Amino acid sequence: MIISPVTYDYYEISFILIVAAFSIPISRKASMVYIPILIVMGLIFGPLLGFIKHSFAIYMLSSFATIGVGMLGLVIILYYESHNFSPRILRKYFYKIAALDTIGMVVTAVGAGIFFSLLTGAPMIIGFIFGAIISPTDPASLIPTFKKLNIRDDISGTLIGESLFNDPLGIILLSIGIGILAPNVSYSSFFTLLTSHVGLVLGSSSFLLLEIAIPAAVGIAFGFFIIYLNKYFNFESLLIALTLGIVLFEFTSLEAVGITPFPAIIATGAIVGNFSDKSIFWNRETNFNENLSFMAQSIIFILLGSILTRTQIFNYIIFGFIISLIVIFVVRPVAVFISIGLANMGKNTIKFDTRTKAFMSLVGPRGVVPVVLSTVPFVLGQANHIPLLIEYGTIIYASVSFVVLISIILQTIYVPYAGRLLLGERKH
Repeated sequence: MIISPVTYDYYEISFILIVAAFSIPISRKASMVYIPILIVMGLIFGPLLGFIKHSFAIYMLSSFATIGVGMLGLVIILYYESHNFSPRILRKYFYKIAALDTIGMVVTAVGAGIFFSLLTGAPMIIGFIFGAIISPTDPASLIPTFKKLNIRDDISGTLIGESLFNDPLGIILLSIGIGILAPNVSYSSFFTLLTSHVGLVLGSSSFLLLEIAIPAAVGIAFGFFIIYLNKYFNFESLLIALTLGIVLFEFTSLEAVGITPFPAIIATGAIVGNFSDKSIFWNRETNFNENLSFMAQSIIFILLGSILTRTQIFNYIIFGFIISLIVIFVVRPVAVFISIGLANMGKNTIKFDTRTKAFMSLVGPRGVVPVVLSTVPFVLGQANHIPLLIEYGTIIYASVSFVVLISIILQTIYVPYAGRLLLGERKH
């Protein structure tokens, strides 16, 4: 029997969903977080066994419905995760979160970029693009560990706040890198417009501020609009359709005018999560988005393992380990000590001592956002015939795959020991 390409695509989609379901019982029996298991399963059923084709994984992650499962999944994941963020935490640890998400992000992007360029011979702008992609952190995989260790609220709150707000910052830094390298590409048209009028330095800083402020204001407005609209009409179970529809509308509309939509999505989720009346229908909305977010993460991480070919694994595995260790044990600590050190200088702020900064510098696993962004240079290079992005696109997404996998596995193992050594035991 001859299977048509379309039919085989549906087989692959069904296979990915089934494989994803097994990650939970496997992780439970192995007593570890499920994300590395998803990536490994993607590697096994992708490049090793060939059930998930390399071309299909690339298409699904970056091109499905023109934007890819990665971006669509990111919308769902960030919207749900922001439900759980408390404005109290943001107010209390604002300076530290802001320092990590600005100074820390830039230090990470530049530092990782320098090492990437030195090791590969790539131009510094290519290194910066790699650094921008791996700059967002995702300590969500370590939250259960934080609870077991009874980590202080100021530390866990700062790290979780950092990870929530640095996702859009990583996307913005990538846009800046792409805009400098290829100003005529539509991906960074807003950045090009600003820099053409006010110059690179002022344009970059203005771009950063506008890309945060404009969508955040839009997201806050939509968040309160959803709440008051539901109070008037009472959508009951179809509240799920209303919220998801508006969030997708935000994403589409802001993307259409060249503005990153993710600060808006985060803001809408935070408003809905903190100011809704917590009725049974809002609880159903939260539970639905939690499950949808979990499924999106599972698909993305399996695809991450599947986009690598056996040749790429063998070619880049040594480099992947080296750059991963540099990011984890050199770049991240430097970024944390610089940014927290500057934040400690502010008045009326809780000061973090050297042991606390050391612990925070060792906690920064990479997650969904770097995975989603990892294929952007390669796809843009092919679509717009940009030689540098075509040449280095493969090593960028292969390297990001290793950084994500190794950072999660290593930090899952050593963070409990680092917590006890640097912070001591806390009584419940």
